[in-house]
Amino acid sequence: MSQFLRILHLEDLPSDADMVARELKKAGLQGEIFLAETKEEFIRGLTEFSPDIILSDHSLPSFDSHEALKIVKELNIQIPFILITATVSEEYAVNVMKEGASDYILKDRLQRLPRAITSAMDSYRSRAARIQAIETLRLSERKYKLLFEGNPLPMWMVSCTTLTIIDVNESAIHHYGYTREEFLAINSQSLNLPGYETEGLQQSGIRHHKKKNGDPVIVEVIAHEVLYENEPVILVLANDITDRLKAEAEIERQRKLQQKLITETSIKVQERERDEIGKELHDNINQLLVASKLYLQYSVETEGIKSEGLKKCGATLNLAIEEIRKLSQSLVAPSLGDISLIEAINKLTELISLTTSVHLELSTDNYREEELDNSIKLTIYRVIQEQINNIIKHARAKKAVIALSMTSKHICLTIRDDGVGFDKSKVTGGIGLRNMSNRAGFYDGSVNIISSPGQGCVLKAIIPLSTKTSREPELLAKDQFPKENQPAARSY
Repeated sequence: MSQFLRILHLEDLPSDADMVARELKKAGLQGEIFLAETKEEFIRGLTEFSPDIILSDHSLPSFDSHEALKIVKELNIQIPFILITATVSEEYAVNVMKEGASDYILKDRLQRLPRAITSAMDSYRSRAARIQAIETLRLSERKYKLLFEGNPLPMWMVSCTTLTIIDVNESAIHHYGYTREEFLAINSQSLNLPGYETEGLQQSGIRHHKKKNGDPVIVEVIAHEVLYENEPVILVLANDITDRLKAEAEIERQRKLQQKLITETSIKVQERERDEIGKELHDNINQLLVASKLYLQYSVETEGIKSEGLKKCGATLNLAIEEIRKLSQSLVAPSLGDISLIEAINKLTELISLTTSVHLELSTDNYREEELDNSIKLTIYRVIQEQINNIIKHARAKKAVIALSMTSKHICLTIRDDGVGFDKSKVTGGIGLRNMSNRAGFYDGSVNIISSPGQGCVLKAIIPLSTKTSREPELLAKDQFPKENQPAARSY
């Protein structure tokens, strides 16, 4: 950017202000910076300094970026506003952008600032040119020729009766690659323009055009009906937004990638906590209970004490030991290797069948284990485990069927029960459903619940087969399933 910029910088930390100034100088941006540390200085900078762009810290002792942006809007100052902050929530950043901010930059990524300023100024100039074009047309249609010829954006005129292009400006010729003669010889619909067949109505919106060389472009069209030599025509202004949409798509891709990383971290933490709790129950708490049981047996045998209370105490200890053993088995994450996912599910259903009256069945038509990586198998296992627990706790079901199948593109999991069901409109998603959805969503999959009172419940999970992470998360894909599906070989 060769233009000299007047920059109003709202920042109360001199060190941070110096970092911004150094980054701009390093990028070759020429300008003058007015540094404001208080609300009063910020307002004075707006009114007396006449800045081209505003850089604002998020939070100051008695002032913040939200109030600063509000003041700018109240003063009707139409210049770019970029938020520069150390930390800010995604929700706040989105709200600030909706309220009129051009961009936001984290202080630990100041290298993005020069490009953000350039982009904001280019967008500001483009928007200003567009607004100026529209306002000029509305003020006086007699001045359209001067505006038409000198406009930096592509413009042309279309006959309302023949739909042919009757005039075109130099910007359109340069942008689309046609000569003036070629442009005037084509029909407006050859550019995929709309057929302007309405009477006096403005036809504007997003259009897909093609250049002479065949390159597709996406343009934002602003069209207005005017009289040209006593003939009604449509004056068209086209702003190429192809690069902007690509940038927005990349930002959205990065946002989704960041969300996936957050989900992966959350799942790792969950698995680590479950693993630690399961091992602690197995290796510590249960050992204490076993020791207590042995001490109790020793006392009864050596001292000859016989009591109904002691018998019940021993039975209760046995029950607690068994329950903790089962709980530790469910908490510690299974891993793939020695046994398959199907074997792991069978062991899970066998364990559940020993403690509940729910009859579980497993169907595996068209299931091909070799096409899944270990992390997806563990995700399927955890979804099954979570839903079966929900059925046991809430459904009052007699039977549940687990079905695994594959198409050429997806693996499909269905869990159907004959329980009491529920009204989905009256039940909000709980932690369990959110965890299942997050796990499937990490692989671009989905989890849906179909239920109604008295009709049981159906869970459907679908995960694309083509979506495999470039690396398996550390805790989501261990090397082996232990043969007994338990945290240790020790028995009680």
